[in-house]
Amino acid sequence: MKQRVQSILFFLSAVVLGLLFFMPLTSYLDEYGTYYKLFIHGVNVVSVAQGVELSFSSIYTLPLLILTVAIMLVSFYISMSIFRAVKLEQFVKLFKLSRVNVALMVVLIATIFVYYLMKTGSAIAVAPSFRWPAWGAFLPLIALVMMLLASSGLKKDIDKVRSINRIR
Repeated sequence: MKQRVQSILFFLSAVVLGLLFFMPLTSYLDEYGTYYKLFIHGVNVVSVAQGVELSFSSIYTLPLLILTVAIMLVSFYISMSIFRAVKLEQFVKLFKLSRVNVALMVVLIATIFVYYLMKTGSAIAVAPSFRWPAWGAFLPLIALVMMLLASSGLKKDIDKVRSINRIR
């Protein structure tokens, strides 16, 4: 029964990551009145003052996009595979895959906070703003918590099955 909760948590973590396509990670407003929004699929310019050029290409955020899609796909795969897993070895493989997924999520969060938010802000000489709707930088943290809860629940179930097999 707990496996269903873990499956739902993995599914919800993938859905939360899917929201990153629609919510900006952060926004910037420079002294010229140019309003930038940093998404995982690019930097959007809302208003451009005269004489200001956009210095970001779509390739700039390609690593974020690839990493986010990879984590989403692995989360969906784990979510669907938990229902089909019957043997202990299958659960152990899913647990190992969930740990890899958590490690990828930590890399994504570190990349967002350490590199992209600072690099984008320094390129246009403005500090990032986390006002609504630019709370997208915190969505990976929520997804990470969901993945950690599901992964720890999966580990507890594996330990229970192993202890029951030891009694037999």
